[in-house]
Amino acid sequence: MFHSQSTVRTVELAAWDFDNYKYRTPILDADKCAEAREFVLQRNLDTSASALREEETRLLQEELNQQKIRPDLQREMCGLDWSLGVVDLRRLLAFQRRLYFRSSPASPPVPVQQDRKALMAISFPCVRPQPVEVTRDEHREIITMQSTSPNLHLRVSDASAAPVAVYAGSPFFEVAQYAHRWFLRDGYHRAYDLLTAGIVQLPAVIVRARTLAELGAVGAQFFSESILLSGHPPLVSDFLNPKMTVQYESPCILKTLRITMEETIVPQPF
Repeated sequence: MFHSQSTVRTVELAAWDFDNYKYRTPILDADKCAEAREFVLQRNLDTSASALREEETRLLQEELNQQKIRPDLQREMCGLDWSLGVVDLRRLLAFQRRLYFRSSPASPPVPVQQDRKALMAISFPCVRPQPVEVTRDEHREIITMQSTSPNLHLRVSDASAAPVAVYAGSPFFEVAQYAHRWFLRDGYHRAYDLLTAGIVQLPAVIVRARTLAELGAVGAQFFSESILLSGHPPLVSDFLNPKMTVQYESPCILKTLRITMEETIVPQPF
């Protein structure tokens, strides 16, 4: 069963336009939002600066090569142009508008920057099954799956005995190069915790995205391409700045997938 928490703390970037998120509190500090926008317009941001740390990548090359041959990582990156390297979290742009924080047991302590083994484990963890509640209606032949993970969806697998698999998002820390800019692709909460603890460099999967879809920024819940490619895009580190964010409580969302089993018998075509 899922944790009975009904709301989550929501941290949303305030210096750019707001989408039509219906759970946002209708009362926002207009002066704070205006000041955040003014700050962004005034800051001098080099959007073309590389986030790759070449020397740190070279020193970690043996460990990165061991990760690169993992079958689960290769399956996750199938069809993409990718490599592994160490990146500077402070230089990553953000396409997510908001982060959600649930009440949960204390997270493990963040390792120090010099603990390369621990940092590798953060970026390339062992895949752990996501909590998914499954119910079966045998009378109507319906299977219902529910999870608090918004990434829950079904994937076609190569296994003939189980051609459909439940998937809840990539476990890997991913960045992407897109339009000569560096974005955080997956791992926003990890980046938030690490930056809060003063950790600024982390091994990552580096995707050279050819389209906005490969970047992963398709959807109304993300910033538009015009904002991401503007002269004043959002940074991942902006989530840590109270002057750049608004915070409020929003409902804890439960995602539901339903599979209906249906059999048909028709003549085989010639």
